[in-house]
Amino acid sequence: MMKNEATLYDVLNHLPDGVIMLDERGVLLFANEAFTELIGHESSLLVGLNILSLLANVDVFHACIQQVTREGRSIDAETDFLHRDGSIVRTVKSVRMIRNDQDVRFFVNIRNLTETNLLNKELRRSKELIEYQAQELSTLLNSKNQELEEILGSIDEIIWYIDTKSFALRYVNNAVEMIFGFNRDAFLSDSDLWQQRIHPDDRALVRTFFETLVPGLSQEIRFRIHHSNQELRWLSSRIHHHPKLNLYIGITRDITEHKTQSDEITFLAYYDPLTMLPNRAKLKLQLESRIEHSAGTPFALLLLDLDNFKNINDTMGHEVGDQILIEVSRRLLLAKEEHDFCARFGGDEFVLLLQNADPIEIGHFCTRLTEHFKNPFTVNDISFYLSHSIGITFYPQDAFIGEDLIKHADTAMYEAKSKGRNQFVYYHTSMQRAIHNFLHIESLVRDGLTHHLFELYFQPLINSKVLELEGFEALLRLPHPTEGFVPPDTFISVAETNGDILSIGDEVLKQACDFIEILRPLRSKPFFVAINISAKQLHQEHFSRELLDYLHQRSIPTSFLKIELTESAVMENIEIASAQLAQLKAGGIRIALDDFGTGYSSFAYLAQLPIDTLKIDKSFILTLFEIDSHRHIVEAMSNLAHVLGMSVTAEGVETLKHFDFLIHRQVDTLQGYHLCRPLPKTEILRLIKAEAPYFTSSGL
Repeated sequence: MMKNEATLYDVLNHLPDGVIMLDERGVLLFANEAFTELIGHESSLLVGLNILSLLANVDVFHACIQQVTREGRSIDAETDFLHRDGSIVRTVKSVRMIRNDQDVRFFVNIRNLTETNLLNKELRRSKELIEYQAQELSTLLNSKNQELEEILGSIDEIIWYIDTKSFALRYVNNAVEMIFGFNRDAFLSDSDLWQQRIHPDDRALVRTFFETLVPGLSQEIRFRIHHSNQELRWLSSRIHHHPKLNLYIGITRDITEHKTQSDEITFLAYYDPLTMLPNRAKLKLQLESRIEHSAGTPFALLLLDLDNFKNINDTMGHEVGDQILIEVSRRLLLAKEEHDFCARFGGDEFVLLLQNADPIEIGHFCTRLTEHFKNPFTVNDISFYLSHSIGITFYPQDAFIGEDLIKHADTAMYEAKSKGRNQFVYYHTSMQRAIHNFLHIESLVRDGLTHHLFELYFQPLINSKVLELEGFEALLRLPHPTEGFVPPDTFISVAETNGDILSIGDEVLKQACDFIEILRPLRSKPFFVAINISAKQLHQEHFSRELLDYLHQRSIPTSFLKIELTESAVMENIEIASAQLAQLKAGGIRIALDDFGTGYSSFAYLAQLPIDTLKIDKSFILTLFEIDSHRHIVEAMSNLAHVLGMSVTAEGVETLKHFDFLIHRQVDTLQGYHLCRPLPKTEILRLIKAEAPYFTSSGL
């Protein structure tokens, strides 16, 4: 063996990566010690052996050789080798073709993908490098052997040596040009160039790393550099401090793509890609950190839920809903202080952690937040007015762990929902009972739907001018076989919250149509049945069309059905409500605005909506003679409705005194216990068949 070859092979034997040389047939001409250790074979047994016997998949050899020969450049690929013990060794290889006179050789650099194995090999190589004679290393650095330069030039990682005292670069291979954009001569002529290309924010980190690197040990560091085209790149260097040679010996590779992918994965793990806010996982870490390091320092947790946001998604589509969520996130960030934390908890729920735990200040914050939500959320030229409900808990007053803080805030948030729009509620232990009650009522509602327990009662509506029946209001009842009569005020709110109101609405429509079909042959005069429609129903995209189609399928003229809805249901999204009501009106359905005066009481929008009947809420009728202003309010609402071409219905007529007052004020339709209580279908039909009067102006 020639002296230069011996030197070359000695060098290759001290590299931490596996290195082999093959001829065109795949016969091993050389294998360094790193490769022999990688696959568990003796070096003397490998030379002359065909590489195919060491591959888990022999097809990769031919494909690789063909590609390298065809493209004439180094290629990287993952390859599985067979270990002597039969196990699979996963590696990544870099292949380079070298022509020497008439001979063609393939130089292969092989790196073990197992981090632990790589570290062990590098540590062993470090030990061997420590023992390597300074003269031999000097010979390597000064060697002009063309074959050695070909080998080092075929490696895609930068191999370099830096003086431990001056930090001057003493040697670097050609790979530096691909990674830094400057050729090796530029680096060797300017020994400080490598430091100048390091990102300014990382220079102190790199300097400290070198200065603290223990002699004889190897460590890894990651830092950023600027390519010659000013592109930012991430590098990873494994560096060994050689005490005898007074050199830092390193291998550096470009990990920009891997780092970018890793950062994206990390971002997706802890941030919401829609709003760019921290997600639930990040919130959990934040809570754990605050509690662990707070030493009992109090803070507040606010759980905010958008009211009836699902209606927007269902009617306008998720793209519109997503745009609203992005704007909600922006307004939350504007409202919070610098050191507060805001996360998207999921769906339309958000969590804020506030450092200021003073309940009075928290109240002011919630009020400011409501102000931020007053302006409409505009998407595609459509304005949406959103309200929210907030549950508030305090650490450590309400709980000592994050999960319980969130659970209690959720309890308080549902309590806030029950109080109306834009409400905030502080958690109290008594709320747990309310949650248990909610779940109990929810189970009764599910029983009612599953076993068809819901039943409609019908209360007559009396024409005040001729004192004759003009229709019925259908009122839902839930007579549970084991729990007894469940009041509508109890189960309707639960069904509205959990979405069961949609199934209940379908049941109400079916039973109302059943009643109409039975009553039509028995009654010669016109009549109608009024059913109550919830906000969730009204905001279903195809609600109006499906209701009209259902009546058509059952051959029921639309004049027999009237719908009643509340002001709040209309005002949740007046644009959507207007469109739905216009379609119903065009189809022949009459529309009544129920409980007028208890909600927004905005006269301005009345003229814009296709309302046929204004129903004065019974709270005004029952107190006609206790509160003077209520008599004036009733007269004003009646006059306004008539001016707008609407009829007026008064509910809650419970005394003769109520009856006489409303008759003289020309209220068109009367409804209440003084005339007739709500009756089950069978009782209504019995009275009609008997031709018996089932209402009287003097009460039953």
